[in-house]
Amino acid sequence: MTPRGTASVALLVAAVTAFGAGVVPSVGEAARTTAALRAEAATGDIGAELRLRPASGPVRGLETGTLTVPDLGGGAHRVRVGVVAPRGEPIADLLFLHGHADRLDNHAALFADLAAAGVRVVSFDLPSHGETDAGAIDRWSTADLAALAARVVHATEQDPDRPFVLAGWSFGGLLATRFVQDPVQRAAFGRPIAALALESPAVAPLPLAGGDGVSRLRALTHDLRAPVAGPPQPASPFLDPVFAVRLVAQARVAVATPLPDGLPVLVEVGGDTEDRYVDVPAVRSWAGDVAPRDGADVQLERFPDARHGIDLEAWPVGDAARTALVDFVRQQVSR
Repeated sequence: MTPRGTASVALLVAAVTAFGAGVVPSVGEAARTTAALRAEAATGDIGAELRLRPASGPVRGLETGTLTVPDLGGGAHRVRVGVVAPRGEPIADLLFLHGHADRLDNHAALFADLAAAGVRVVSFDLPSHGETDAGAIDRWSTADLAALAARVVHATEQDPDRPFVLAGWSFGGLLATRFVQDPVQRAAFGRPIAALALESPAVAPLPLAGGDGVSRLRALTHDLRAPVAGPPQPASPFLDPVFAVRLVAQARVAVATPLPDGLPVLVEVGGDTEDRYVDVPAVRSWAGDVAPRDGADVQLERFPDARHGIDLEAWPVGDAARTALVDFVRQQVSR
């Protein structure tokens, strides 16, 4: 076996061990991050000025800027933030969390459909992804990512009374799930979450992403001409071993934890065998049995012909999935 192959096996063993043991941050780290999130939520002092400028690429109307976060993830960092605004007054703000090996401008069609419906879309490139200069994602705890997401929301906020929706795909769906499951992280946004929309959430990840541990566009969607800004990068979660362990550990907590009472939730999943990234039957079981246990209003939408990248799929599947998500958001914010 090559040294690289040996390393991959070792990382997989570490992730499986974490799944069984339940890796959690130390008590000191948890106390520090919890206190920081509470202080940020209370004061609103959580981000430098963000200047947005028109950006090129597949996403029409995208404006991007850089947010400096010197105290998160182990050092001074610059995070790329993107906003797509609708024509006229927005009916809601939606924070979209992209997935592993993804970037904010890989979801052009979804962002366009949301903007056409009057939704203002906000997103950002995760550490190790896209054009964010924030060091390795290994150095970012889930609490750090929660604090970062809250800072992006505050830095882009126009109207604190506007309905706020949280959405995410794949690993971003896992993050969104954990953020709403944790009352401190949820409160850090400073606004009530009107709805939660999850596409193929990685609450039950398969051991080897894409079937062999490497992310490829052809394993994500049947549409190899999907308008994406770049190929999947980082290509494998095993390139970031600490991240891989945290992902599995956080997924274990997420899939065993209900969502908050009264929260409207949409969960979209692909085919049981078509999706090579998450255990779709396990996600469906969570959405049907565990997630609504405390009173969340969970709606499950199945797209059996879809691979993991549901909103990237070819017509008619991708169009149907995007329409379902947009309709869900409009219905929830118009209540």
